[in-house]
Amino acid sequence: MQCKKMKSISYILLFFTLVVLIFSCERERFITDSDASISFSIDTLYFDTVFTSLGTATRSFTIHNPHKDFISISELSLAKAENSVFRINVDGVPGVFFHDIDIAPGDSLYVFVDATLDPNNSDEILLQQDSIVTITNGKVQDIDLVAWGQDVHLLRAYTVPNDTTWVNDKPYLIIDYLLVDSSAALTMDPGVRVYLHRDAIFAIQGNLVANGTLEEPISFQGDRLEEFYDDFPGQWGGIVFVGSSQDNLMNYVEIKGATFGINIISTFIESPKLSFHNSIIKHISSTGIIANGSSVDAHNSLIVNCGSGSIALFGGNHNFNHCTIANSWGWLPPRSNPSVVLTNYYIEEDDKGEKQMIIKDLEKAYFGNSIIWGNHSNELFIDDSMDIDQNPNGGLLNYHFENCVGKFDPVEDSLMLDNFPGLIQEDPLFISWDEYDFKLDTLSPAKDAGNIDIGLLYPLDLNGNSRTSDSGPDIGAYERIED
Repeated sequence: MQCKKMKSISYILLFFTLVVLIFSCERERFITDSDASISFSIDTLYFDTVFTSLGTATRSFTIHNPHKDFISISELSLAKAENSVFRINVDGVPGVFFHDIDIAPGDSLYVFVDATLDPNNSDEILLQQDSIVTITNGKVQDIDLVAWGQDVHLLRAYTVPNDTTWVNDKPYLIIDYLLVDSSAALTMDPGVRVYLHRDAIFAIQGNLVANGTLEEPISFQGDRLEEFYDDFPGQWGGIVFVGSSQDNLMNYVEIKGATFGINIISTFIESPKLSFHNSIIKHISSTGIIANGSSVDAHNSLIVNCGSGSIALFGGNHNFNHCTIANSWGWLPPRSNPSVVLTNYYIEEDDKGEKQMIIKDLEKAYFGNSIIWGNHSNELFIDDSMDIDQNPNGGLLNYHFENCVGKFDPVEDSLMLDNFPGLIQEDPLFISWDEYDFKLDTLSPAKDAGNIDIGLLYPLDLNGNSRTSDSGPDIGAYERIED
């Protein structure tokens, strides 16, 4: 009796096994029609201009099975195989040739692609192409791969040992850092392009002369060239002037996408000097210009979209004329500081982690015919070391804002009103914050409101337009040109 029961159970199990196998085969039925196609999410995969010897960003597309049955890709490969500059990864598996790739009904698989382009020994941007070829039921389909390659002067952890001139041929790509030695001068011709890899620092102990022109500015930016990174902050470190660095010039220079824009660090003995003219700093995750006991002479310059603040002057001797300082930082974390910070001290941390106040006289912080505006309620902070813990050894704190448009309240901040002659506390009415267009609208209160004597010192604006052809110079870096 027990044996008959066991046989019955065995028949039942065999029956269910056969049913499962039948339904499983039915479920995994493959379409074999030669007209059946797979579909691709794109027909061409483009890579923006990339630097030779460095890998591109990884991009991807999907291959989709639009049918009600399984479909099998018998072959998927790079057309140029091992000779291709491109690399592929199919659903997590790298390779050049793939066989018998099954895709369930209505399902998709991901193909990831990147590339490394070889140096082409040319100053021109050259095209590189390949394709990913698939064969499904004998039907051939493909996706085009397109990249443009640019040769560069590649400098990794490099020190400029003696006087050097960079010419405008290929871009200069900095990995880790570049240091201009204290006994060296680096001169950049108009149009030089400097790209810096992630966290890279451009440091000057000696002398920098970056003398661009309106038609051929000099640029410093990150090495990610995709459109997404055009206004992305924090892609590289920043530019540092230290110690013995003197008589530096940055004229018609654009600095963008860094962690900090310019950091000028003095020592107890030496104070760096920088002339910053007709130039732009934008999309900075920290501060645009940090000057520690040094000297900055700036005019016709634009400093915008900085995550900590636009300008921080900790002592020193500074002039800012016809500058536009506009800060509507909208990234996270929110901006912590006002656009302009002035003090006659800074806080230094020693090797033991103990903090101490270092007094640095603010001999002069002069802002003439300049705009200081942003999305904080007050865009100016002034702090005197004499007010900190009743410090009897405070330093000089001299500042003056003349004919400026400023979003700050001297009375509220207990500032001396005599230091703000001609102050306008109205929205300067830029053309567009969203488009980073900081030229003036026709109804701007900054129109013709500048001090004429300052305007005559700088008769051309950042775009080369005359400030002296109408009733008065406009405040800020740009002169309003009426149609």
